[in-house]
Amino acid sequence: LTDLPGELLELILCCDVLGAADIGRVSCTCRRLREACQPRGKVWRERFRLRWPSLLKYYSHSDSVSWLEEYKARHNAGLEAQRIVASFSKRFFSEHVSPPLFVAVCSSPATCPIESLIKSLMESLRVENT
Repeated sequence: LTDLPGELLELILCCDVLGAADIGRVSCTCRRLREACQPRGKVWRERFRLRWPSLLKYYSHSDSVSWLEEYKARHNAGLEAQRIVASFSKRFFSEHVSPPLFVAVCSSPATCPIESLIKSLMESLRVENT
């Protein structure tokens, strides 16, 4: 790998088959591969894009972004959200969602479907909590 031209090496490392852990391991092998996987470079930007494609629009191309740090921050935020949801009381969850409720959640007007789902879930939690 180390004898390959930089552009070809970047293309290989940006392959969607490789995960963040793979990139981290590759970057620990030698200086040449560590430089190819630099935090502000194309490889970590591509990892970020593959994992969170809708978030890339919030970043300016002119900004000098440490994509490795952004990836870590988003990943850790996701883990924290999972921890919080896992800590919710079982009484906030139902094993069965009725079809009318499911249709209402999926068809309610919002700027994007995930916002609609979040609003509906938050409202359900408020109703259950009272």
